[in-house]
Amino acid sequence: MDEAKTQAAAATRTTAGPTADGTRAAGTAPAAGTGTGIAAGEEAAASAQGPTGGPEPARPTAAARAGEDNGPWREATGVPDVKAATFGDLGAALAAGWSDFLAAPLFGIGVGLVYAVFGWLLLAVAESATLDGLTFPLFGGFVMVAPFAATILYEISRRRSIGLSFSLSDAWAIIGGTARRSLMILGLVLVLWLGIWSRAAVFIYAIYYGFDAPPFLEMLPDLVTTERGLLFLFWGHVVGAGFAAVAYCMSALSFPFLLDRDADIATAIITSFKAVLASPVVMLSWAAIIGIVMAIAAVPAFLGFLVALPLFGHATWHLYRRLVLT
Repeated sequence: MDEAKTQAAAATRTTAGPTADGTRAAGTAPAAGTGTGIAAGEEAAASAQGPTGGPEPARPTAAARAGEDNGPWREATGVPDVKAATFGDLGAALAAGWSDFLAAPLFGIGVGLVYAVFGWLLLAVAESATLDGLTFPLFGGFVMVAPFAATILYEISRRRSIGLSFSLSDAWAIIGGTARRSLMILGLVLVLWLGIWSRAAVFIYAIYYGFDAPPFLEMLPDLVTTERGLLFLFWGHVVGAGFAAVAYCMSALSFPFLLDRDADIATAIITSFKAVLASPVVMLSWAAIIGIVMAIAAVPAFLGFLVALPLFGHATWHLYRRLVLT
């Protein structure tokens, strides 16, 4: 009889609730069907303590990681701080961009091919009877909108950075959500800027050649052998450089910024300007590298864009993550 009482007392101790200090003795378990045991959530919290009793860093669940794919994106509470870029940042961004391109080459080549097709169409339109002489300025403007064309490439790099895959359905999903609508509007802003530049180019063209000049390819000898042609090239490049500089400052980092954060266009553009002005020599060198490589890529019937555009698109995402602080 005494032995039976002893066993009953032991069972009572192992099913008792928490002690007065809120802890439970090691090796005890909550009693089924009673309100004295620790709740499931409390039990999980207790098991998350480290060996010293303090809480361990929170570990995201699979559901939480999946949620990073669909948003909400990081909220922008104003213009973030930026760090000055170095040439080492450019090299690291290019290396990471090349790695992203090799990880999803078909997507990169596909985006570059679409961009090349638009280049062919633009060239055909510029050489039509109604737009004589606009080939060169329109091509310069065409390069201005490349950051918008690379939006899907930024998304591929973003998803790779958080360990997610990428598919065609994900490409279509880019247009959804507030941040994505802002991307479309910013793209339209760049296209509008291209339109303004084209009208300015027509004005400069008319000053030196009127409206009845031959097509661009036929007037090339005149451009490099006459005073009129040299003046046209000089002022065309000066004005074009001004338009290109503004377009670059607007779009250098603004597209990946909007893809990463739920922010307005003004915040994105100001952040992009801020990053360029923080290290103008390095960032303008980056613009020059992009311009030179894109110009070379255009020579073989725009086919070089199949590699150049995805390379710089992926690299731009990584440059954004290195320069814009969280």
